[in-house]
Amino acid sequence: MYDNQNRNARNPIRVSILASLELVSDYLRALLDNDRTLKVVDIAETHSQLLDTASKNSPDVVLLCLLEDEGQQIGFIAKLIERVPDVRIVVLTSPNSNLDQPESLKLGVRGIVGANQSSRVLTRAIQQVFEGDLWLNQKLVDELLGGSEQNNRNGSKRMTGVHDLTPRENEIIKLVGNGSNNKGISKQLLISEATVRHHLSSIYSKLQIEDRLKLAIFAYRNGIVKPGNGHRNGTHPTNVDDRPKPIG
Repeated sequence: MYDNQNRNARNPIRVSILASLELVSDYLRALLDNDRTLKVVDIAETHSQLLDTASKNSPDVVLLCLLEDEGQQIGFIAKLIERVPDVRIVVLTSPNSNLDQPESLKLGVRGIVGANQSSRVLTRAIQQVFEGDLWLNQKLVDELLGGSEQNNRNGSKRMTGVHDLTPRENEIIKLVGNGSNNKGISKQLLISEATVRHHLSSIYSKLQIEDRLKLAIFAYRNGIVKPGNGHRNGTHPTNVDDRPKPIG
């Protein structure tokens, strides 16, 4: 989970904002700048402005305020990720959003927050996404789970290797489903982060899945974790930055 002690006014998370309405952009700037761990580096009113400023300023996180024409934003999200591939994206959506959230997630969006949620949820989502977490809302979790269940009913390939999982690997799957990142898992299980990564690599191989999001879906679908457990406001932070890294 996000640790405020790792960030301060001298080293804040740098955020670019896309908001076409001045009232909204002013509010978002005031909200984020009021948090000492965050710093707004620029605000764009149009897609082209954001592409230019994000390319120049290399923000840590881009906040897309997609409260208008949300269903038509998928193309822009793809273009933004192509232009600035390393940036992490958080999307602020309307309560009745028609944005294709699963598709935006596949493209590379890492956080989705509803405009009807609290300001604290938004700042928390930005912090968690910066740390490598995936911030999902309840609607998206339900869609992802529903899609997985439909695939099973249609006869798609089922998970294999379930019975080969060790008790420790099952513990880690449960913690992943509950939103713990590698550091959190290592602290709870009293093992090193390198060991956590080793276990995750083994789990991926046994279940024949590619990433942490699919592992979290597996945990929900198989009843290892119940949607909503341990999370308030309908949000589900799930760490995705878990690929094995060189150990110096």
